[in-house]
Amino acid sequence: MNHRHPRVVSRVLTLFLVFMAGVEEARATDWPAGSPEAVVATLQAGLVAAARAQASTGVDARYRALEPLIVATHDLPYIAEFALRRQWASLGDADRQRFVAAFQRLSVMTYASRFANVAPDTFRAIAPGAAGAGGRVQVSTAVARGGQPDVTLEYLLERDAGGDWRIINIIADGVSDLALKRAEYQRVFARGGLEGLLAELDAQTEELGAN
Repeated sequence: MNHRHPRVVSRVLTLFLVFMAGVEEARATDWPAGSPEAVVATLQAGLVAAARAQASTGVDARYRALEPLIVATHDLPYIAEFALRRQWASLGDADRQRFVAAFQRLSVMTYASRFANVAPDTFRAIAPGAAGAGGRVQVSTAVARGGQPDVTLEYLLERDAGGDWRIINIIADGVSDLALKRAEYQRVFARGGLEGLLAELDAQTEELGAN
């Protein structure tokens, strides 16, 4: 399942590269264009650029600034489907679209809320990607924390239907974000069905937006 148009994705990434030309660290141009490492570098540099540009504004402005970047660097439809795989087959197209849309809103708001104060030196150097099962690639880096050990980050990427590398999971200090989401969503769905899950995602998005 994939709803992106490769030309649109490429154009979005190009615009972000131009926008972030002044960011010295974590630049996508440090890596071959279109490589898994470049995708991760584009994401991290975009987070820094958005934090800098929106320093005096609220989370809603960061959300608007980051939405095209998150959509372009992540395979959000794939992640959403995988997180709800047990129930996915039972959903009609309209309900699937509603879930993916709610998941996208929460994903973007999570970045907008949690990466409000990142700087160029927040992210450590990106290591060359390591080949994994099924043609996937794992790209390693870390987030610096003042006075505390770095948080290690492992980005798992695979090619989408258009042949572009996209993030499908992030493992922070050994904990899989996708595994956490899948466990949480299964519990909520079992208790309240799709409507209950959509309400929970919307509530989490609203809570993050209020911070």
